[in-house]
Amino acid sequence: MYDDLLDVIGGTEYVLFGFDGPLCRPRAAAAAWPTPYADPLVRTLAAVGTGLAVVGGTSPAAVRRYLEGRGLAGCFGARVYGDVAGALAWPGARPAVSLMIGATPAELAAAGEAGVPFLGHGPDEQGADLLRRAGARWVVPSLEPVLIAVRAAARRSAGTYTEQRA
Repeated sequence: MYDDLLDVIGGTEYVLFGFDGPLCRPRAAAAAWPTPYADPLVRTLAAVGTGLAVVGGTSPAAVRRYLEGRGLAGCFGARVYGDVAGALAWPGARPAVSLMIGATPAELAAAGEAGVPFLGHGPDEQGADLLRRAGARWVVPSLEPVLIAVRAAARRSAGTYTEQRA
């Protein structure tokens, strides 16, 4: 799985995050908790120059409040969209170099319709199984291996990656 993640992340220039699941874990009425490793993943992607957007049915104002509260608003700017097509209208966002990180079959379908590769986030077996049954090729239980892959891809592109030889 790690090598697959490196391959997927390595050529990615634009990442679309589903809001519920990949960025936050919804709780009671208006509260949301950060998904583990989401904040450092977003900051790392932004630091290496990856374009970022949030895609989902959640109110854009609520998404912006959440991002501001987490100190992530600057990583996304105004790129909060209701759908994948809207996010891909951003200059430089081409399906072939984009990646959707989502948690629902609907997000998988929307990414597929737009020609965007999809990385499923299924933090429990039920969610992961749902994504696999819907056709997700890659599903991770945590964003930690994604963060590790992004850091490794950044080291490779910076020329600081070294292979150990036997």
